[in-house]
Amino acid sequence: MTSTAAPPTTPATGGTHVRPARRRGTGAAPVAAWRTHYDRLAVARHDGTARVAERTRPARGLVSATLSPVTSLGRVAVVAGVLTLAVGIALGWAELRVVGLACLVAFAIAVVTCLGRQSYQAQVTLDSQRVKVGEEVFGSIVIRNTTSGRRFRTTFEVPVGKGRATFGLPTLGRDEHYEQKFRVPTRRRGVVRVGPVRSVRSDPLMLMRRVESWSEIEELYVHPDTILLRSGSSGFLRDIEGITTQQLSSSDVSFHALRDYQRGDDRRAVHWRTTARLGRLVVRQFEETRRAHLLVLLSLRAEHYANDEEFELAVSCAGSLAAMALREDRKLSVHTQGRELRPHAIPLVLDQLSGVETQAGALGLAALTAGAVSRVPNASVIAIVTGSATDVLELRAARAHIPIDIASFALRCGAQPRRASAGDLTVLDIAQLGQLPRAIREV
Repeated sequence: MTSTAAPPTTPATGGTHVRPARRRGTGAAPVAAWRTHYDRLAVARHDGTARVAERTRPARGLVSATLSPVTSLGRVAVVAGVLTLAVGIALGWAELRVVGLACLVAFAIAVVTCLGRQSYQAQVTLDSQRVKVGEEVFGSIVIRNTTSGRRFRTTFEVPVGKGRATFGLPTLGRDEHYEQKFRVPTRRRGVVRVGPVRSVRSDPLMLMRRVESWSEIEELYVHPDTILLRSGSSGFLRDIEGITTQQLSSSDVSFHALRDYQRGDDRRAVHWRTTARLGRLVVRQFEETRRAHLLVLLSLRAEHYANDEEFELAVSCAGSLAAMALREDRKLSVHTQGRELRPHAIPLVLDQLSGVETQAGALGLAALTAGAVSRVPNASVIAIVTGSATDVLELRAARAHIPIDIASFALRCGAQPRRASAGDLTVLDIAQLGQLPRAIREV
């Protein structure tokens, strides 16, 4: 592919002495000619470099493809074989010649073993794309021989999460297929990637190892464990019409007071009974209401958690709160350090929570809260979910960034159940997920 980079620009000539022209109107021509000549040279040099790179790219690709199947042991065998054979011939040592020939013959056998091209069609199928922690998930791999001849026994491997499953493919004739069942471990929350299905050919000494992929990667979302929170147990979201604010409006639901009519007011807001009594136009004034909007802040800072179990509990609590808000058709926003989750539906929120992990040295709660509040100014309730290692001072610093008219509380996971306060911020400590409904009722 021809390079599309722009030619190098002409360098500045501020440090180059140019003799001025003796006659008027002839000084620009030599400079312009010099610059045109330089530009041509630069473009030619650039084009030449691009053509050389274009010619050498296939050669580099061929060398890389040829050497990629050779393992480290294979490269050692080739180097050792050549050196020992050369030294043996030079010194006349038969032993060294035998060792060198043995290394080279072993490598030649490895090359012959990995020669040839295979052609398979593989497909990975999972019983489900989303499961909870601990639920069993089975999958199947179907491999079909798409060549016209027979394919003898071949070793296949399939990456499953951080592990790898290996099985032997029996001899397959033309258009024959083989199905292999497997089970996906779901002991921990996360995103488990299954695949691609890869064929592996190697010699007994592992001097060469040729791997070819035959399928795409399938993803399995292992959702965090959640608990059902009902509206009766969520006292901080009991409002139906929204919460009132201190901003006045001429039309809303929450009545505030009566005032004199002003030009531009909606006549539908005129209070006719009071107008008739006072003899002048009087209109209703309302307080703006805000629909319940839950903002969940999940801390990913590793220093906030004493162990991994606390973080898993925090993710489960955040998922339970998010699922409750979406189930009751409330507005929802979920923020972590440097990331905003897209909570369009319960499965999608849990999908994104499946992939969150702790980050050492991540932003503190104060910075997380300040950034989230600035991006979600219409939130009516803010829930800060963190670990037991979070101290009260940091919670107070986070509360300072929350407007006074927004209800808020903090949930510390992993501590003994109790209710405390950090200034005017309610702090709820829980040790198990089953204690979350009772803690929420105390808000």
